[in-house]
Amino acid sequence: MHYHLYDLYRQSLAPVNTTLDLVHDIVAHEKFPLSKTRYGRFRRAALETTIRLLKHYPKQGFEYEPVTIDDKTYPVIEEVMIEKPFCNLLRFRREGLPDDAPKLLCVAALSGHHATLARETFGEFLKDHDVYVTDWLDARDVPLSEGKFGYEEYVSYIIEFTEYLGPNNHLFAICQAAVPALTAVSYMAKHNNPARPKSLTMMAGPIDIRVNPSEFSKKAAKISATMLKRFAIHKVPSRYDGAGRRVYPGTMQLGGFMSMNMKSHFEKHIQFFRDIVQGNVDDANKHRDFYDEYMAILDMDADFYLETMDRIFLDQHLPKGLMTYQGETINCSDITDVAMLALEGENDDMISLGQTEAALHLCDNLPKNMKKYYIQKGVGHYGIFNGSKYRNEVAPKIKDWIKKHHDPSGPILIEQ
Repeated sequence: MHYHLYDLYRQSLAPVNTTLDLVHDIVAHEKFPLSKTRYGRFRRAALETTIRLLKHYPKQGFEYEPVTIDDKTYPVIEEVMIEKPFCNLLRFRREGLPDDAPKLLCVAALSGHHATLARETFGEFLKDHDVYVTDWLDARDVPLSEGKFGYEEYVSYIIEFTEYLGPNNHLFAICQAAVPALTAVSYMAKHNNPARPKSLTMMAGPIDIRVNPSEFSKKAAKISATMLKRFAIHKVPSRYDGAGRRVYPGTMQLGGFMSMNMKSHFEKHIQFFRDIVQGNVDDANKHRDFYDEYMAILDMDADFYLETMDRIFLDQHLPKGLMTYQGETINCSDITDVAMLALEGENDDMISLGQTEAALHLCDNLPKNMKKYYIQKGVGHYGIFNGSKYRNEVAPKIKDWIKKHHDPSGPILIEQ
């Protein structure tokens, strides 16, 4: 019922948003007499700030710019390689990329935001990698006839996509995706799957939240499965393709994220207002770009959300040896030849130091020279994925790790 009420509320705001947009366009037009005055910019700031608080944010596109190498530009081609009910496998390959370039499967987190939130994260690999991305779809738009999507279905998608890339691929999992990615690799290793990745990079992932518990981990531990089902799960309204599907609405997920850093978000919006008034165009545009993406949300299938919460946050199945997939117990000790890189941010207030590193300890049969742990100084949860420190320090280390464990003479995927 809450979802239906929210949806009606959002629909009722449509005429208000349209009117505000029209007034803003008039006030901001270069021929408007006061548009270039401080008073005019103040009015624009007030209007746009209000609009951005009320508007609906649609999913953004990846839209990668051409890659420049030695003063030459190479367009990036985006293709949908596999279409699944809950996810599309996208491929981003720049023109001129060598055939033996590493194939990198980037597993985006499914936690309320679209994969495009990590656009910059993946974009750093376009120059010298054949990049594939899991583009998770909004469960709100998936008909009930497509069945359920839970934790194991997520793992199955990773395995299927990895097999599509073929041998000599590399896996890169972000945040929540780290646990199912490690589950998939453990299962593939146990069964000697030839498509198991050469390397697995896990960035700020909750492998074991019992290690150095953060405030986020402590709050999650106090939540019961019954409480989640009662308050977090809602049915999709009838006007959507997924009508009747039980989901965890993206609005609730977004609200949870923002509540953890409400002061910071408030200060950023106040600064945005000031930047418009003061004519700081570049800073205002950076704010728009970030929040256009951050506020674009999707609904998660209830089964996936509840099973993920149960297996990772309420009861840590993987580190306790309780994780199962297709009826088999998952044991990270089965991994003996997949190079593991764990990365964490020094100031991460969501995934504390040591929680991702725990994966390296679980893989106790993996040689030490195939394990690496790195802490990025001076960044929080989002700083390790984006920004100058990610581009200049984190991404190069991931590339070096992949290069070290890549076999360019290995089998090359033959296009289907």
